Amino acid sequence: MTYWLQRIRDSWLYERLRASWFLSSLAGIAVLVVLMCVYYGGWALAFDMRNVSQMPLTTVIYDRNGAVLQRIFGEDRIMVTSDQIAPTMKEAVVATEDQRFYHHLGIDPIGIFRAAVGDLLHKHIASGASTITQQLARNSAQMSQRTIDRKLKEIFLAFRIEATYSKDQILTFYLNRVFFGRHYYGIGAAADAYFGKQPKDLTLSESAMLAGIISGPNSFSPWRSPAKAREAKARALTRMAERGYITPAERDMAMDQPLALRPLQEIPGTHAAEEAQAQATKLLSSEALTKGGLKIYTTIDLAFQQTAEAELEQQLESVEETPGYAHPTRAEFLHNLGDLEVEGKGSVPYLQGAFIAVSNADGGILALVGGRSYEESHFDRATEGARQVGSTMKPFVYANAFDTLNISALTQVDHSTFDLRESDHLSAVQSDNPDYITVRQALERSDNYAAERTVIASGVDSFAFLFQQASGVTIPAYPSSALGACELTPLQLVSAFTIFPNQGVKITPYLIERITTSDGRLIYQHIDERKRVLSPQIAFQIANLLQGVVDNGTGRAVRDQGVTGDIGGKTGTTNDFKDSWFVGFSSEITAGTWIGFDRPQTIMDGGFASRLAAPLWGRIMAQADEHYLPQPFVAPPGLFQVQPTAIQQVFGFFGGSKQVASGQPEYLRDDQRSSYLAKIGDPASASNSAAMAGGAGATGGADDGGVFGWVRHRFQQWTDDAPAPDSASLPDEPDAPRAVPVAPPPVP
Repeated sequence: MTYWLQRIRDSWLYERLRASWFLSSLAGIAVLVVLMCVYYGGWALAFDMRNVSQMPLTTVIYDRNGAVLQRIFGEDRIMVTSDQIAPTMKEAVVATEDQRFYHHLGIDPIGIFRAAVGDLLHKHIASGASTITQQLARNSAQMSQRTIDRKLKEIFLAFRIEATYSKDQILTFYLNRVFFGRHYYGIGAAADAYFGKQPKDLTLSESAMLAGIISGPNSFSPWRSPAKAREAKARALTRMAERGYITPAERDMAMDQPLALRPLQEIPGTHAAEEAQAQATKLLSSEALTKGGLKIYTTIDLAFQQTAEAELEQQLESVEETPGYAHPTRAEFLHNLGDLEVEGKGSVPYLQGAFIAVSNADGGILALVGGRSYEESHFDRATEGARQVGSTMKPFVYANAFDTLNISALTQVDHSTFDLRESDHLSAVQSDNPDYITVRQALERSDNYAAERTVIASGVDSFAFLFQQASGVTIPAYPSSALGACELTPLQLVSAFTIFPNQGVKITPYLIERITTSDGRLIYQHIDERKRVLSPQIAFQIANLLQGVVDNGTGRAVRDQGVTGDIGGKTGTTNDFKDSWFVGFSSEITAGTWIGFDRPQTIMDGGFASRLAAPLWGRIMAQADEHYLPQPFVAPPGLFQVQPTAIQQVFGFFGGSKQVASGQPEYLRDDQRSSYLAKIGDPASASNSAAMAGGAGATGGADDGGVFGWVRHRFQQWTDDAPAPDSASLPDEPDAPRAVPVAPPPVP
């Protein structure tokens, strides 16, 4: 048998068969290679090369002065061009990652052979031979699996990249795309994060460290492991010297240089930044926002914002330290719960607060503080926390009455007590023993009884309509709304108050000024939204009254904090001291503060706004005055001042009486020269269902009482051919403007 087998092997037929098998095998391999080249070459040719040069960029939110508020990213990246990268950085990367980069066509055969030997010894793919071009190809195609298929795609795509771009372009793309640890991608973000520099300003030592950590950015992180980072730096410097990029002397000098690392910069989340991002999502797609490298310019003033955040925390800490304070403090909460996170927008059990400030010039939001800590609670109390607003509604009560009843600061209002729970009934607010104070006194003292009588006399519907026009919020048309039994957010309330310093014009608050692409192309620009709500004259009259609240009334605590200049505002305290408000304004800013618990409960006994919210407002605004100095309020045309007088008895031989100045001068409109409503709540009107309006006249004599006296004076105006103080008509005379009608049109 062995003999015949040997004869077959020695025959010519066997030789031909063996040669044929060998040739067939070669042909099969050739066909396989051709098919592989066709498949993978076709894949590479079909690849969108824009994915090589274009990469996800970081969207940056800026304040109005160019300071960074927040970064939005999938990959935190700042794109740079080739000339913005230090030459030492390029040399360090080539020396450490691909020493033959400038001499191959995308793959390094020597490196492949070296890696193949290592893989055979380990019996699996243990090491790679990827060039810089291959790494760029892999990252551009987002291929992370360790398979032969991925490797072949990477190689063929590397060939195409080399055929399409120059070596300098490839290296620049690579340096913009490569991962440098944490969430930093690209040399632009890495140079800023690690050294606070632009890439062109990196030193040799810094370049070597950044190049050295590319192979293991988290393992070699200088923040996590300084020793390993120094080793990576030394390894990069050694390879640079071996490749001739630097001299041994330069290597040794750079090795001895300590790394001046920038402290880890993690921009804390804030309610202001979250609100800007939320508003941007209404204008942009999610992909554009997280990957588009956009620049979002907001109206926030970061210095003002940080001042407000610090003062809010300091004020609430001082409240928590008050003897007898009965609630858990924030410090106790954090101590008991350690680092426990509050999920989502959940409430917290400790005392909270909010602050929002709006520029009167354009409605831009200058500061937005939604709580004591964004990390502990994402719930934004400034824009989402609707709460009862207390007496902050009273300025709108009197603004409505100035228009519909033609009252003035000198008008007298009955503030005798009655059951406020029965104020829905006209008879409940009438008194047999009226006790009068002026409108100015009523507002400065924040008198509830005077406000209720005024809103019923002037019209609850027109009051609610006026507030809806000022705030954009519909409130219940009930007398109780005049005392703040309606829920609003701080932003909504501050928005409404802007009509007083803006002479009756509402400017809708906004946060995003403009949005541009990374190369500066404008894709969004805010346009102001303005609407007249009150006449300039009535708006100024109310603003003047609110100055008295700050100077002489419940808002005096604002002055105690060092606030100077013309300031107006109003306090607000809800039942059982559950909410504390102060909303105020200067010529430049309208701002509001709120203090309370996420789940309404008594803050403290005697927790009036004059004790809690007003001082906080004053502390913040006292520091804001440096940049937003209040200017004097200037009365618009159509107003004049009168000096109130009182009767003084003269004793002596002849006796008698005389009129003397009493109180501060008050502003009246030109259409009030003849008369204004003198009293609200006069019993003479008890039988008249039209209103409880008292007598009209400059001094309001007893024989001018009641609705009929008011009508008589209006009739006198008509017969004198003077413009009637009717809120439903505009004056014929340009120098005697009237209010814009605030009553809703009748329902057919």
